[in-house]
Amino acid sequence: MKQNITIELEELRKELEEYVKVRVDLTKLHIAGELSRFFSNLMTKTVLLYLLFFVFMFFSLAAAFLLGKWMGSYALGFALMGGLFLLAALVFWLLRKRIIERPVVQHFIELMFPKFDHDEEE
Repeated sequence: MKQNITIELEELRKELEEYVKVRVDLTKLHIAGELSRFFSNLMTKTVLLYLLFFVFMFFSLAAAFLLGKWMGSYALGFALMGGLFLLAALVFWLLRKRIIERPVVQHFIELMFPKFDHDEEE
């Protein structure tokens, strides 16, 4: 009887080791998947932001030249565009927590603690 218990305990130990190994592998796969999604998303958004920056820059230059032509002074057109960007920067600075910090924190929380199907049932 003592030998049966020893054999069963040994089998239980092996199964527990296998279970822990599978859970570790599953966690590694989950982390790898999340990181790969994060970095591919980051790269996509970075390229898109660079392209949008150049589009925005050329439209701004066109607007500055147009304003300068209408006002008879290109310097005044560029100064008005500069003032507009300064105003936009001030508004952005005042609203930074609402439009940047909170959504970024929320996104990282969702990324680090994803909801699983069985979480909704509880």
